[in-house]
Amino acid sequence: MHTAQRPLSDYVFSLLEDGHGREHIETVLQQKGHEEQFVKELVRETIKLRQSKRIAQGLGFILAGALVCFASFLLTITGSFSQGSFPWVLYGLTSVGIIVVFAGFMRIF
Repeated sequence: MHTAQRPLSDYVFSLLEDGHGREHIETVLQQKGHEEQFVKELVRETIKLRQSKRIAQGLGFILAGALVCFASFLLTITGSFSQGSFPWVLYGLTSVGIIVVFAGFMRIF
């Protein structure tokens, strides 16, 4: 029975990725002969799984961006670079770090 549920959850996940709403997915699955309570649970758990994956990815982006900003801070404070690369380190790395952090926030929310 576990192998029969796996393709169905993949089908629900693909419908969610295609932009279909919860109600539409539940209707489609009920029309295919699945019980209403089973369909509601399956859709709810699939949505939770999708959201947890997005949160994990977003937190990874936020961590990477914070590390880039911290590296930029350390390089700027220590001055361990030539005079010509000062603006690149100060503004370039900090900007990249902030963009990556906001990309993480966009992935989460």
